[in-house]
Amino acid sequence: MTSEENDLLQQIRCEDADIKSREKALQRLGEILEETFILDLLPDKTVIQALEKMVVSKSTPASLKRKAKSLVKAYKI
Repeated sequence: MTSEENDLLQQIRCEDADIKSREKALQRLGEILEETFILDLLPDKTVIQALEKMVVSKSTPASLKRKAKSLVKAYKI
């Protein structure tokens, strides 16, 4: 996992941050996953596992869950 991916995951997990900043971080993480997919590289398992945990977490807002679920569905191998 790159440092940018790690920073984005920390930002997404931060419950003190507002929803908009967390959504932007999730969107950027989706862009990184798309770039790795286009370059025919495997997505980092740690990133996918973190997204899967967000999907089942009860403390994650529904809008973030939906976006995380779509990313997992699109890029999980």
